[in-house]
Amino acid sequence: EGQMGKAYVDDLENPCAYKIGGFFNYFAGDATSEGGQQMLKEIKPWSLFMPSSPGWLEAGKTMYGERLVSFDRYSFSSECLSLAHVQKLCSDSKFAAEMKRMDIPLIERVWGRDHFIDVSDFESPSDFVARGIGYCFEKHGEIIGAAFSSLVCSSGIEISLFVSEDYRRQGIATAVSAHLVRWCLENNMDPHWDAANPESCRLAEKLGYISIGKYQAHYPKP
Repeated sequence: EGQMGKAYVDDLENPCAYKIGGFFNYFAGDATSEGGQQMLKEIKPWSLFMPSSPGWLEAGKTMYGERLVSFDRYSFSSECLSLAHVQKLCSDSKFAAEMKRMDIPLIERVWGRDHFIDVSDFESPSDFVARGIGYCFEKHGEIIGAAFSSLVCSSGIEISLFVSEDYRRQGIATAVSAHLVRWCLENNMDPHWDAANPESCRLAEKLGYISIGKYQAHYPKP
């Protein structure tokens, strides 16, 4: 849709290799071409090498060897989400009264910093507030948990979620994510959930998502 993100080719007139992404990288075309090899070399350490067209994973393994780490990610469907269910999760939370919708001053506090609220795919804090959505929980002036749209399109969002380690297993993740999912359902937006660990899977199922399987992603170590 041209809303966000970047697409790359190795040659504008006669492309052989293609990439979309930044932290999440998807590839297509000829992985063995000069341009394809250069794209593989440019993957930043710890950024994700996602499932791509045939030949790319094999080329990545050849280039990085044991430095290319594989791990499981888990896909979920939002088709069975219930607005009544997530509304109840919101109202039942002991943190309900303290949930804060992300606004421009809050985003300005984290903009450009190494922070778990990473909305760098938006153009500015005001752009995030105009096109994105997020909820957070603060304590003593510190943001300790947040669920927000790291990516958007006209019909949905990609959910990112994080809670500071010292405050986990207290219901904060449930509260912020339930508020975000509720907003999406009330505004006819698909809240896409893709999990990277068992804790995220359990929370997704608590919210009403249905597991539809797992797949492998990869990242290069330095």
